[in-house]
Amino acid sequence: TMTPESTRMLEMIRVIQTRVLEELGKDLGEGAIVLGQLMGYEKDEEMLGVLDAGLTVRGSGFATELKALTEEALAGFKQVRGEVEPELVKRVNVVDSHLAKYLAKSK
Repeated sequence: TMTPESTRMLEMIRVIQTRVLEELGKDLGEGAIVLGQLMGYEKDEEMLGVLDAGLTVRGSGFATELKALTEEALAGFKQVRGEVEPELVKRVNVVDSHLAKYLAKSK
């Protein structure tokens, strides 16, 4: 079990990770970099925790940018039926719906 201190430390690490990703991504299209990094997490909970940390730092403008990328990716997946790993499609859908909820709350 995680103590309150370890939970807080994990949150801080996630914010730091997000800030590092922001710096790395400035030249390469931040949203694409962050989305790619998010797909690397094994568990949806971890992925969404990091996403939330990024949204805390960056806000709804960044959420809108990521949402456009997830929509574009999902549309692209439909065009190449059968050639995309189902787990990837599921994970992009998870991020897409999480972003939709975030944006609905922030209006």
